[in-house]
Amino acid sequence: MPTAATDHRPQGLRHDWRRDEIEALFARPFNDLLFEAQQVHRRHFDPNAVQVSTLLSIKTGGCPEDCGYCPQSVHHDAPV
Repeated sequence: MPTAATDHRPQGLRHDWRRDEIEALFARPFNDLLFEAQQVHRRHFDPNAVQVSTLLSIKTGGCPEDCGYCPQSVHHDAPV
């Protein structure tokens, strides 16, 4: 059975945001939003684990990820 640390499905994901709710988010202080995001992260993931992502030079085309939209992916030919 998945635990909060391993269950990566969004809980309470919304698609029905009203304009006034969005404007209220933009009006909040950035540090408050950052703190709240950190609390959400801790509820669903190991608080001491950080995923590190890197961007390669577009010219290398050596990224191992399989993102069809990205010209950096080694799995797809994309004109650069």
